[in-house]
Amino acid sequence: MEPRPPIKHSSIAAILFLFGILGLVCAGAYFSGELGQLLSGSSTQSQPPRPGLVPFGQRQDPLPGLEEADAPLGKPAPLERTSTSYKFLAVKEDGTPLAYSPCRPIHYVVNSALAPPSWQPLVEEAVRQASVATGLVFIYDGPSTEIPSPNRSGYQPTRYGDRWAPVLIAWSTPEQVPRLTGQTVGLGGSSSIGLSNGYKAYVTGTVSLDAPQFAGIMDASNGNEIGVAVIMHELGHLVGLDHVNDPRQLMFDQASWVRQYAAGDLTGLAKLGSGPCSKDF
Repeated sequence: MEPRPPIKHSSIAAILFLFGILGLVCAGAYFSGELGQLLSGSSTQSQPPRPGLVPFGQRQDPLPGLEEADAPLGKPAPLERTSTSYKFLAVKEDGTPLAYSPCRPIHYVVNSALAPPSWQPLVEEAVRQASVATGLVFIYDGPSTEIPSPNRSGYQPTRYGDRWAPVLIAWSTPEQVPRLTGQTVGLGGSSSIGLSNGYKAYVTGTVSLDAPQFAGIMDASNGNEIGVAVIMHELGHLVGLDHVNDPRQLMFDQASWVRQYAAGDLTGLAKLGSGPCSKDF
């Protein structure tokens, strides 16, 4: 067998150079976390993306903490007298009512397509009264074409941007909102979020008003006063009050002569405006 020719110095240098390059590639892959993927053939990430890094449009909830201050934005008006004639729609495990965070504003929009011409001062006065009683800050974001739905999503980035959807106040019909069938003039309520640390809070809601019945109310001599009271009643539900059996309260479960929040209503509303802050939702 003929002896092999000796390897030239240039060939040795080339081989060493190639091994050096391969070593750098493997080192780079190791330190970047890709070596395991290269060896196994997997292209999936070894760890899920951290919360907050999911691209906008792929999240189910907005980024937490938007507009959340370190302290409540307002305080409930002082109570001249208290009353036990109030009831909450939901109570948490610690006995406190489920409520909106007082440390961020409640944004709202209005669908006025079926509303009476004088709807705006009615809504503004009702919202003002609810804000004074709770200390919660409400911000009007303008008109909306959204129609009330029992399955309304609390996060609608296409319509409202990367935030919790604003509260929707809308004049509707029993055809659109079947629960308005009969003598029900309005409906109000909110959707809540629960976090792994046990925190719960309302994040958005809807007030639906029966347009035909509301038009009849506005035809009365004191129609504006009654109209404001109806919206105040539904805003009471929105922020967390339930019906009561006391006919002296605005949250009485039947039509009555009461036109303003009474002692029981105000006591409950003050408690609903005194919840904790949270930057976690």
